[in-house]
Amino acid sequence: MSKRSPLLLLIALLAGTLTLPALARDCEKGATSMAAVRSCVAEDHDHQLDAAYAKTLAFVRAKDAKTADLLAAAQKSWKQFAEDSCAYTTAARQTEQMANDARLSCWASFVDARVRVLNAYRRQFGKADMP
Repeated sequence: MSKRSPLLLLIALLAGTLTLPALARDCEKGATSMAAVRSCVAEDHDHQLDAAYAKTLAFVRAKDAKTADLLAAAQKSWKQFAEDSCAYTTAARQTEQMANDARLSCWASFVDARVRVLNAYRRQFGKADMP
């Protein structure tokens, strides 16, 4: 792993993204502002979420189209809940800087949790709840 600047590590810590995939792209490289860095980190999370969702949806759709429709509805509801929750988190901050960091941290936390859930959906699909 290449040496990371303290600023990027701070952002990764705030966002809860100290994982190898999240550090694959150096969001500071070429960035002219913290807003650009935050945008890059958020974009990486969006790509991670989109990839996990697409993989899970394709897997479920191949097994059962009706269940895939339920997953699509759940994803839409989850996304709205996450956006509303992060909007509250952002509004509850006293300064714009704190709000921006809170938004990024909130979204990263939601995405990381959702990716774990989506991956579990694939692992557990079709298995009995009780052995």
